[in-house]
Amino acid sequence: MSGHYNGERFLPDESTGEIAIEHYQRYQLAINFVAGKKVLDAACGEGYGSNLLAETACQVIGLDIDIDTVERANEKYGTSKLSYVQGNIEKLPFDDEVFDVVISYETIEHVDGVAQNNFLKEICRVLKSNGILIMSTPNKAVYTDLVRGENKFHIKEFYVNDYLEFLNNFFCNIDIFCQYPKTGYFITQEGEENNIIYKGIRKEDSRYIIAICSNCDLKYEIDTARFTYFDSKMYYFLHAHTHRLESEIIEMKIDIDDFEKKQNGTIEEQKNYVVHLENDLKEIKRYNEILESDRGKQHKYIIQLENYLKEHKEYINKLENDIKDVKEYNGVLENDRGKQNEYVMQLESDLEKQKEYITRLEKDIKENNVFLRKKKK
Repeated sequence: MSGHYNGERFLPDESTGEIAIEHYQRYQLAINFVAGKKVLDAACGEGYGSNLLAETACQVIGLDIDIDTVERANEKYGTSKLSYVQGNIEKLPFDDEVFDVVISYETIEHVDGVAQNNFLKEICRVLKSNGILIMSTPNKAVYTDLVRGENKFHIKEFYVNDYLEFLNNFFCNIDIFCQYPKTGYFITQEGEENNIIYKGIRKEDSRYIIAICSNCDLKYEIDTARFTYFDSKMYYFLHAHTHRLESEIIEMKIDIDDFEKKQNGTIEEQKNYVVHLENDLKEIKRYNEILESDRGKQHKYIIQLENYLKEHKEYINKLENDIKDVKEYNGVLENDRGKQNEYVMQLESDLEKQKEYITRLEKDIKENNVFLRKKKK
């Protein structure tokens, strides 16, 4: 199982050209300092560089934060003197003063300022007192600013002076190596061998800055000429890529010209359509004005209706109150009628009694008259 190339991690089986040369050169430089030494490579990535260091070092440990990467590296490169461990650069999983050399290529720019300081403190802790740190990082002025680029994996890049100031906080002796590409032309006879004298550039103009750091005197002799790598394939690859881009641009220009012709052919139609839309807009505006006027009238009529409704509601309330009064008066009348009915019934009873009394009186008068007539006789 191999890692997936995302444009940042170096995968030996998948990465070629410039990125492969950059990694190979850096580790070839480091090999000059690791013979017979105990070395930490942090962060080691896929483990390719640690494997190169193990050719001359007595022991190499590669450290990476990704456990899958560590397992692949152990499976592919692991030996009795080369192993890989998972760990965080802010808290290295090692005892104090155990390494002669610490290698850290293209790692420091992947973390923020706090983590960068923590990493350097940890490096100083695990390095022996006479140990060496070899650390590289992109020069922001060239890597990013010059090409107006941006690496989404980089959190805090350094300008050269900032990088040196940062390292001087931890180490008193620092030597700088510049790593950069250079394009040139040559005239030679076929198969001719020649010695080319080339003056190195200023560190401020270098794409990458490699720092050799120690708190002891740095003593070494390195022939940097043997690190120089000529690969015309890179030039021709870029040249071919440029031609492809130029062809694509020409094709795009043709497509653009065709598109412009088609667009020019329809401009008049578009203008007519715009005029039509403007006329429609005028009609819509006029109709909206009519609607606005009608809406004003309707609003006044609604207010008038609401006033009428209010008056009718008040009249209905008055009628309901009058009905309530009439009902109450009818109740009083019903009560009086009951009493009158009782009085009439009493009068009728009294009348019957008077009639009976009159009848008896008439009878008595009649009898008295009969009696009187008899007495006269």
